[in-house]
Amino acid sequence: MSSSRYALLSLLAREPLSGYDIKQQMNNRLAPFWKIGSNQVYPELTKMEEEGLIRLQGVEQHTYRPARKLYEITEAGRQAIIAWTVEPVEMDYGTRDDFLLKTYNTWLIDPQTMVDRMEHARRQHEERLFFYESKAEELKQQRRLASPHADPIASTLFVIEFGIRWERLYIQWCEDMIKDLAIANGKQDVPDPGPPSSSEEP
Repeated sequence: MSSSRYALLSLLAREPLSGYDIKQQMNNRLAPFWKIGSNQVYPELTKMEEEGLIRLQGVEQHTYRPARKLYEITEAGRQAIIAWTVEPVEMDYGTRDDFLLKTYNTWLIDPQTMVDRMEHARRQHEERLFFYESKAEELKQQRRLASPHADPIASTLFVIEFGIRWERLYIQWCEDMIKDLAIANGKQDVPDPGPPSSSEEP
């Protein structure tokens, strides 16, 4: 099966969802670390239902909106996602990041121009970090079990924690680059970025 199917099964393993719900959760839950085209959702649901990985749980009918088909994962689907989860993963050494590719061409650009771009990138990652930290705090309040075993919220927190650490690393890298570029531009004194944000560890 394609990884896209496993992404859909990962959502359905948590709770029954409609195709619309899945699209929403793809944007809210999976988007930070996994991309899947929204036009793939319904065809994949149809195929997975035919293969017995999911089944139609019921249809929600409301007078003010179209009917929604709710799908739930089957035991075969659950076993498929469990087997896939514990499979060894081939190391992926590639990180596709347009900004890193642009940074590869820094030597061609006026240092101050690149400082401006770096500061913009830093602000973007600070915003993403704030989002991750806020989401993590929200989920911590929803934890149902002290042990991470069998708790989907704990598993989600594991992934968000990776995002938090990644954003902190990216922000630090931007700050180091800004200092280096400022020196290259003949400016020994780098502007103070301000007081530490709440995202910094004590």
